[in-house]
Order: sequence, then C-alpha cells, then structure tokens
Amino acid sequence: MFDIFYIGNNKQLSSLLPFATQIEDTSEIKAKTKMYWVVDPNIEITDTDIFDFRPETYDMNYTHIWKWDKQNYGGIRLIPKSKSEGTKEINKIVCKKTFDKLYTKTPAKYFDKNPYASHVWCIDKEYILPEDINWAPSNFEPNFIHSFHLRGQLEHKYPAEEGGIKLYPREWKTADVKYHNFLDINLEYPVMFVKDVDDYSQRNTFDHDYVWLIDAKHHVNHKTFDWVPNPFEQDMIHVFRMPYQLTEKYPEEMGGIRLIPKKWKDAEIKIHKDCPIEDQNYDVFYTNKKFDAETFEFYAKRSETDWFWVIDRDYDFNGKLLYVPGKHEKEYIHVFKWGLEHRYLPEVIELWDDRVAGIYLVHKEFDFTKQKLHTEIVPVRYDIFFTDNINDYNTFSRKSRTDAFWLVDSEHVLSEVIKWVPPYSEQGYINIFKLPGQLEHKYPRSITNVSDNRCGGIKLVPKDFNTQDTKYQGLLTDVEIIEFEKFDNEQEGRKNTKHEWFWVIDPDVDVHDDFNFDFIPDTWDENKTHVWQKLNPITGRQYDYGGVMLCPKKAQTKGRPKYMREPVCTQKQYPIYNLTPEDYKNGLQSTYERLSGMSELDMYWVVDAFTQLDQDFDFSFYPTQWDKNNVHVFSNSKNEFRNVRLVPKNTFLDNQYSDKEIANNSFKNLKEINVVASVKPKWPVIKLDTLDIKEFKEKIKKVKEPFVWTVDPDVTENKSLLDSGFMPVITDVDKIHCWQKQNPLNMNVHGYGGVRLWPTSMNFDKIKSDELRLNRFRNLQYVREVGSVSKPFDIVYLSYHEPDADKNFSNLQDHIRSTNATLKLIWIRDIKGIFNAHQTAATRVQSKMFWVIDADAKLMKDFDFSYIPDVYDEEVVHVWGSKNPVNGLEYGYGGVKLFPTELVLNANSWGMDFTTGLSSRFKSMPQISCITKFNTDAFSTWRSAFRECVKLTINDDEESRQRLDTWINTRGDEEFSAEAVKGALEGKQFALENKNNAEQLNNINDFDWLEKLWKKSI
Repeated sequence: MFDIFYIGNNKQLSSLLPFATQIEDTSEIKAKTKMYWVVDPNIEITDTDIFDFRPETYDMNYTHIWKWDKQNYGGIRLIPKSKSEGTKEINKIVCKKTFDKLYTKTPAKYFDKNPYASHVWCIDKEYILPEDINWAPSNFEPNFIHSFHLRGQLEHKYPAEEGGIKLYPREWKTADVKYHNFLDINLEYPVMFVKDVDDYSQRNTFDHDYVWLIDAKHHVNHKTFDWVPNPFEQDMIHVFRMPYQLTEKYPEEMGGIRLIPKKWKDAEIKIHKDCPIEDQNYDVFYTNKKFDAETFEFYAKRSETDWFWVIDRDYDFNGKLLYVPGKHEKEYIHVFKWGLEHRYLPEVIELWDDRVAGIYLVHKEFDFTKQKLHTEIVPVRYDIFFTDNINDYNTFSRKSRTDAFWLVDSEHVLSEVIKWVPPYSEQGYINIFKLPGQLEHKYPRSITNVSDNRCGGIKLVPKDFNTQDTKYQGLLTDVEIIEFEKFDNEQEGRKNTKHEWFWVIDPDVDVHDDFNFDFIPDTWDENKTHVWQKLNPITGRQYDYGGVMLCPKKAQTKGRPKYMREPVCTQKQYPIYNLTPEDYKNGLQSTYERLSGMSELDMYWVVDAFTQLDQDFDFSFYPTQWDKNNVHVFSNSKNEFRNVRLVPKNTFLDNQYSDKEIANNSFKNLKEINVVASVKPKWPVIKLDTLDIKEFKEKIKKVKEPFVWTVDPDVTENKSLLDSGFMPVITDVDKIHCWQKQNPLNMNVHGYGGVRLWPTSMNFDKIKSDELRLNRFRNLQYVREVGSVSKPFDIVYLSYHEPDADKNFSNLQDHIRSTNATLKLIWIRDIKGIFNAHQTAATRVQSKMFWVIDADAKLMKDFDFSYIPDVYDEEVVHVWGSKNPVNGLEYGYGGVKLFPTELVLNANSWGMDFTTGLSSRFKSMPQISCITKFNTDAFSTWRSAFRECVKLTINDDEESRQRLDTWINTRGDEEFSAEAVKGALEGKQFALENKNNAEQLNNINDFDWLEKLWKKSI
C-alpha cells in the first residue's frame, strides 16, 4: 500500500487508517513509497478499497485521479514520487465532497477556525433535512454563494428566488449569489411498500417522525421522496394520489401514497391535489431508425432501465414521457399513436404498417410479435400544481421537474390527466385555458384578453417563462374531470367519501344519459346540498326534487338546499303486484312482507285480487319525497278507498298489521288519494226459478268468473246494485255476501237474502236446498244495503154465494188501491168445499205465500198486507184476528190468513179446520185485520156460528170454552143475533154427538150439507 496523506481534518481517515498522515499543505509530504495518495479537504471516501489500487508498471509515472460525482474528477489522487508525466482520469466515483453545516444565516468566523475548509452550509434551522447533503459545486464553477430551496418546505418563508439553505465559499464576502431551485436530497423517512395502505399501524415498525406507506403495486421514482410537511401541517396524515397508476384501485383523491406521523391514531387527514412522488422514469432514445426488432435490441443493450422509450427523432415536446404498464400489460410493446399526423396517419391502425405510430415503450426482454396500440392515451405529461394564485410562476417553476407545468386554480375540480400538448410553435408561451362548466363566474367566457386575470383558470407555463409571451387557447377539453364518488345515501357518502363533495344517486331512479357529473358548485353555494329535479316515469313530467344530489362532506345545517331546476333523472317504475286468492290464505301480513322482500324499489303497488281497474288509471301517481312514508290508498268509483294501494317497502317490514287493519286502512301513516283507480266489477247474474239446490248447482258451475250474483225467485233485484258492480273487501273474498230485502209496501228492511254474491271458488257440493232457502250458510257476510225488494204476496178473495160478495169485493179493491195499487187481487168464487177453494187459489197465485180474505170480511183501515214473515216462518199459516160484530169477540175467526202456497198445493187432507189442519205450525197474529160480517142473513149467520162452535167444542181448551160460552150466551142488538146463538147451541150439540166421528165433523166445510141442516132445523 502506498503512503496516504490527507489535508486538514478527516475523522473518517484518522479512524479508518490511523497510519495515514495529516498535513496542512502538500509541501509537507515526505513519501517513502514509489507513489503516494493525497486526499483533499472536505472529502469522504466512499470506496475504501481504492487504497489497494496499484497501477501497472508502465503507468506508475502518471498521476491518477478519480471522480467525486458523476461529472467531476478530484478529491483523491495517486501521485508518483518522481515527476509526473501526465494525468490519467479514472471514470469511477470513489469519494464525495461533504461540507460542515451551520444553522446560522452566514459563516461568520467559520473559515478563520477551519483554514482547510473550502465551503460551509448555512441552513435555516426550521428545515428538515438528512445528515448528509450530497451536493458540491462543479470543479469548473467559480466561487458562488449557492442558494437553494427544499422541496415542499418553508415556501411561505422563502417565496422568491432566495432559499433558506446556502453553500458559502471561503471568500463568501465578495462572492456573487447563484440561485438554484431545489436541493436534490432525499430525506430519511422510511418507505414501506405494503398491500394495504389504509393499515396505518404498519408504520409502527419504525420510530421515525414520519413513515411512507406506498401501495406495493406502485412503480415510483425512489429519488423523489424528498417531500416533507410544512410546519402548519405536521402531525397530519398526508395522502397523495398518482394520476397515472392504479387509477382503478384509487379512482378518487384518496390515493395509494400516505405519509403517516408517529401519532397517527387521532391525526387529521390532509388530501393533497398534486403528488410530489414521481412515476418510475424510463430511459428515452430518439431515433431515425425503423421501429423493428433490430432497433429495439440495439437500444435494449444501452438502456439502464428495464423499460425504455424509442421515439421518432422528429417529435419535439417539452413534457415528460410517462406510461407505467399494468401487471397484465408487461408482455407487450406499447405503441402510442399521437402527434406527427402527417407521418403517422390517423386512419392507419395496423401495427405492421410503418405509418402506425412513432412512440414505443419497450421492455428489454421484448417479444416483437406482441404489441399493443394505444390511440386514446397521450404519453406526454407535465407537472400539475393546484394553487390559489395562478400568477405565481416563480414558485412553481422551481418546483417543476418538467420543462413546462400546469397551474390550475384550486377551485377547479379535475384530475391530473390533462392531454393537451403544445406544438413546438406554442411551447414558449404561457398558454391560458378555461374549463367549460366550471368557475364561469370567475373566468367568464367573454373575457379572452390575456392581460385580464379573468382570462382563464388553467395555464401551461414553460419553466423559462416570459410573462410577455402569453396566449389564450380557449376551452380545455382534453382533460379528465374528477367525478365525485357516488353513493346510495348521504350517511354512506359522508362516512366514506374521499372528496369534499359526493353524489347521492337514489337506487330508485335512472339517471339521464346526458347528465354531466362534472358539475361543480359555485363558490357561494359551498356547503349547500344541491338537489335536481326528477321525472315521473309514466307522464315524463317533473314532479319532485330528489334522486340525484350533490352533498358536501360536512352536512348542511342551515338554510334550504340548492334546488336545481333541471330534470336529470327519472323515477324507476314501481312494481305492480296483483294479488291472487292464494295470497289471502296465510294472512296478508306475510304476503306484504314477501312483496317487500321482492321489491327492489322503496315503494310498490298492490292491487287486490279480482280488482277491476278504471280504464283511465295508469299508475302514474308518484308521491313526493314528503309523502313516501305514507301508504297511499286510492278511491274506487263509489268513493271508497280500497283495492289499490301504493305501499312503502318498510311499512310491513317495520310493523305488524292484521287482515282487518289492512282492509280498514288502519296504517300508521296513511294518505287517501281521491283518484279513481278501480271500479266496482260487474259479475254475471243468475236468476233462480226455484230455490232447489239442483238448479242452483247446475247454473253456477257454468260460471267462469270469480264471483256470481244469484237472485231468488221471490224478489225483484236492485238493478242499480248489480249494474254498478261490487267488490268484496279483501278479508271477505271467500265469503257469501247477502244483501237486505225490502218490504215492497212499507219499504222497510225485513231480512237478508234474495240477492247474494258467491265466490265461485267455494265448494258447493254440501249445500242443501234448505240452507239456500233459509239463508243458512257458515261463511256468510251481511251487507247493509238493499239488494232486492220482496215480491208482494198475492191476495185471494174467497166467496161462496154470499149475498154481498160483489159489494165486498169492490170495497176490497178500493182498500188495496189506497194501500198499494200493485198488489195482485184474485177472486175465487163459488168453489164447493173450503179445501178445494184454497187449492184452486194456490194454483192461481204466483207468489210463494198468499193472503186469503173471506167474502164477509170488512178490512180495517190500517191493515195494509205489508207483513212478510222471516224465512223460518214461510211454512207457517198466519192468522190475523177479526172482530165479531154479534158477540164482540176478537180472535182468528173470520180473520185474514196468510198461507204458504206450496203447502196448500201439496195438501191432500185438511181436517175439520183448514187453517189449523193444513200445517202443524200455526201463528196467531195479534193485529185485528177485519170485522167478519157473517150476519148478513139468517142462514149465513147460523152457518158461521155453527161451524165455529163445532171447532171450539172439539178444541175443548180453556180459551175455546170461554169463547164458546160467549157465542152461546150473547144476546145483543145486532141483526140475526138469535140465529147466531141458535147456530152456536146446535154446533156445540153436534160436536158433542160426533166428537169421535171425523167424517161427520168434516161436513162443516161442506156448505151444501150445512144448508140442508139449516133448513131441517127451522
């Protein structure tokens, strides 16, 4: 090893090589070896193996000198002891220059105390920088005071050319100042490439004040990690987004590069619009060679990066080439079709054609057969800075790493992808643009004078700018606008957004294709929620605000939202669910829950089973945002709110309702809509000829509709009811509906039946005729509305040779006319035998019961034939009381009677008394119906008394005995009263004599036999 000498202090050498000799000047050198080493002041050896170097014998007479950086030789020399014959420069960096650092404004007396020091750093103590500053002036550079800035630090304190870090030469007091941009240093914040940049706990691996977390898939320039927070933003989490990498993974401002402080758990997040970390740079080769495999192989051998650019030599742009292939793109040669259109024709897209493109990005291990053409990507990029002062060219000129840079008004919202590249003729200008649709109040389109600060909010500025060379370029369209994130609701957006604004898109709307999500709120509308109009999907008309909202991250707490008078979306059509009978079986609550689960929208229509919609109803009703929590129930043609409902999805998910509550619209939130949505459906009508179940079943089985009307034969249906239609309530669709019957004379309701509505889905097999006749069904629903008018019972006037028969009939007609002229009156005259007379009457009438009035009866004025028995008394013989003019008795003798028609027709015997013998069921009515004027002549008086007293004697009950006594013992002033007593006595005697002889007793109904007996007795 040759002797080693170093000038001045060198702690590194004194500890590393203690045998090295410190000298103050080269004149002190006394070498004992053929050659010796000399180390200059302020030199740090980076390659200590250099001292083992020994030149070839033929080179030992030469001075050997090495590099201290890429450009400069010096710092360490190997000198021959004898006279040097020349200098040999060896292209290898073996040392570096380092200078002491002072945290003062000037060196003061530093050089007096350090006579061998050539330079010293003077640094503002607020800067954060590494221990080692690897920069020194060139060997050929005169002595200057070198002034620097540090990127991203103390910009508020050193806004102009002069920075806060300076390198002073020994003769600094007379030196000129040379201003530099940024000192090229790397801070020693640890850098971690991680899978999940949101897991901030990873930074705890290090104890540094800050740690970089970088998405492991990012390809970055490691030399650009020189950014530090300013003093006002310390202890914040700083977030950056690389605009050209992992854009699908980080589509918003919250990017994949984070600088995490030590106290990160409660730290505030600061999102930066511009990113100080550069993409990975690739070597660039300009060529006039053909773009073929031989050319790419030629440059692959010369490239120091895995990827490299091969560019047509005629391109002239002042930006940087940038494209980072994705993982799935690494096997391709990337071909960019951009610029030089006279040579690379726009219509040529075949990769084999030499005219396809002039920019290629190639990997060293390329496969020439695999190429990918990019026609939409501009690979030329410029640094972009967002600022409140777009006229501050100096500050950003220092910051920019590209020959030109974009300055963008910080109120603009756009990505860092601006595709506009100036032609060579425009590269020297400050190019000014406006961004359409943004900040037009600040930069009006009408202002194009470049001397007016309102000319534009986006500028492309060359680093060597001249403010006199400015040009307005118009609207900037080659730019990717940042789209704020979209969420389904405000809560989700406010929690997860990475921007100051976010969109809320209601899942229930379709946004119009022409809506521009590039909208930016005006400055005066900051912190206001912006709400757009939405259209009705049926009518196409605007009906509400909502569906699309732009919301500030910090919720608006005062004032109204900003309502934008522009329809930008259409409400999706609410689904329509038509219920079927099956939906009612397990309860409507479960059905509605199922429908709520099926509906993807927040409301849905429900149409009850069997509902007939109004022809004009089109489901075009859509509630405003204020009513969307209400169940909307629509009217039918009868102004009843039922059958068609618009239901909020959560109504039945959050609440429980019974079928009755649903049918009665007993909802927590209800709104009745006076719009006719449905009509009462008309169902087929079956008019029954009888109430025989066979006829009923035969007719009803032919009906295909879900419901059918039946009309009993003894009523006249309410046609307006049938014509207007009827729809059962949803809880009663399986029930037989039965309407009221009206008395045709007094118009009072006297029962249910006559008109019924049947669900045809029911089982009719077990229904019997009696159930049909008696209206006795298990599943019966009474409807309190008149459905029919009972047909009045026919009136039969019975006479048998009575002298006043004609007169009394005429009186009866007058009586009926005064009561109800529609009553049917039938005269049955002179039929021998009471039984025969009644059966003849039964064949003549058309009603199921008929009245019988004897020819000797004088009706009371208040007797109106309005009585109608209920269904259970329709087989009962009804007898009304009459007044006896001779003895004053009042009971059924001679009174008006009501007979069941079918019972009379089917009778084959009658016994002694037709009234009581016809049926086992007899009903005495309390009303006095008439005066029985039987005392018109002697024979008639006797005959009537005889017949009645036979019956009373045979009955032999207390009531009959009392009445018999009255007949026998009455001696009144009425005409023929003696004949009445005579007939009573003889009738009693006859009954006692023949009480066991039915045949003889039945003769009392034979008026000819009676006449013979009368003549015999006188």
